[in-house]
Amino acid sequence: MKKIFIPTPLDTEIVLPKETTHHVLHVFRHNINKPIMVTGSDQRCGLYTIVEEVQGEARAELIEFIEINPASYRIVLVQSLLKGDKLEWVLQKATELNVDTIYLVATANNVVKYDRKKLEAKYSRWEKIMLEAAQQCGRTQLPTLVIDETLPSVLAIEKKALQLVAYENECGYSIKHALQNNKNSQDVLICIGPEGGFQENEINDIIKSGGQSVTLGSTILRAETAAITALAMMQYELEL
Repeated sequence: MKKIFIPTPLDTEIVLPKETTHHVLHVFRHNINKPIMVTGSDQRCGLYTIVEEVQGEARAELIEFIEINPASYRIVLVQSLLKGDKLEWVLQKATELNVDTIYLVATANNVVKYDRKKLEAKYSRWEKIMLEAAQQCGRTQLPTLVIDETLPSVLAIEKKALQLVAYENECGYSIKHALQNNKNSQDVLICIGPEGGFQENEINDIIKSGGQSVTLGSTILRAETAAITALAMMQYELEL
């Protein structure tokens, strides 16, 4: 079933934006006799039937609202800023892997530097990439993207989470060990460094705040590979 998101609350009758209408009816070639699942800006989800297209916008009528069962675990990715195509790939794949929240943070060894203006300019593109990934993989909720926090502030905000950091010098303690030793944690956070890796003082700061360093295996992974590998390991261990 086709799943889409719209920027307005759901009602018994809704109008799909022109871009969404074009995607559903003319790119995806959706059969209007088949229902579509829609998530609105109010985070509600409903089953709708498209009844007509007027001036490029589709009008749809409600069949029924769908109850969304909350996930048993909340996965949080704290990703150091990467070069454009690498970061976009991480955002896309993290969305497909059902991450709840993504924090993009600046760290000491970032290869690319984003000032506040550049981050804000990129934000809408990143959100669009995540939206398209969510629709493609059939998610009913969009992940939250946060770009205006530092690494220490993220750790403070997410202090109730099991906090992990992927570290190439960690030899024996894995994500599997961490999750097995903290079975009561409902929120699990993983920190992934930039192309140049975390500096040792950054690792120490994460550990001092209550975090645990984990290994992702015997080889050193690229930053973008490390992020998706860690999320996939979490999904497997948590049976999501």
